Amino acid sequence: MLTNNPLEQSQPPIAPAWGWRDLFITLLVIGAGGALIVLLLRTLAEVANWDTSRGFVSPPVYLAGMLLYLIIGGAVLAVIGPRAGWRDLGLQWPHWMYFALVPPIFIFGMGMMVLTNAGVTLLFGEFQNPQIESISGGQAFGTGELIALWVLIAGVVPLVEELFFRGVLHHLLRRHLNSVLTVVIGAAVFAVVHFIPMLIPGLFVAGLCLGYLREQSGSIWPGVLFHMLQNTLALLAMALVLSMGGVS
Repeated sequence: MLTNNPLEQSQPPIAPAWGWRDLFITLLVIGAGGALIVLLLRTLAEVANWDTSRGFVSPPVYLAGMLLYLIIGGAVLAVIGPRAGWRDLGLQWPHWMYFALVPPIFIFGMGMMVLTNAGVTLLFGEFQNPQIESISGGQAFGTGELIALWVLIAGVVPLVEELFFRGVLHHLLRRHLNSVLTVVIGAAVFAVVHFIPMLIPGLFVAGLCLGYLREQSGSIWPGVLFHMLQNTLALLAMALVLSMGGVS
């Protein structure tokens, strides 16, 4: 069908302004920056004889974790951000109803994670979260330590991970796949890259919930809220276990 606008007759399809190449460059920046931060802080810890036995409660380890996540978020915004709109990365603010979806989906998701972890326990005989030891060194948290950990684990981590997984990765997958495959593959990648085999099934369930929220709302912010609630609950459970002497 002809059109009266001559520009529309021969207008070629517009290629995406950014893609997998930009993601690869972002990963290179993250890898280089992360390696530099770890090397620098490890050297300083050895020179200054800093105690790192308490995992992320130890200041140098906490600082390394904080800087690493800031590098991830900064790399996404610096490399991909200028070429992608807020809608691509899911940074636009959604309708309030999508935030109202978060509590029921969170309750459902946590229930499914409990059942999934119970299944892992039946298969392997026990379920022990190795993050408890790596984060705390097996010792109970003080109030200040708990607040500092909450800022990192339930504040910075959810924001950065949702920007990367449900912002960048979800958008790239969605260009080529339907919504179901996008959510499933995104959840699988999210679970595997945490590199904790015992937690992969439960993290996959959480990833499905987060991907669903991203797909339905078109935004990462409902997922950020879900992720913050999940990590807050996990941190409080960890603090309770440690206060009861659950880790030797």
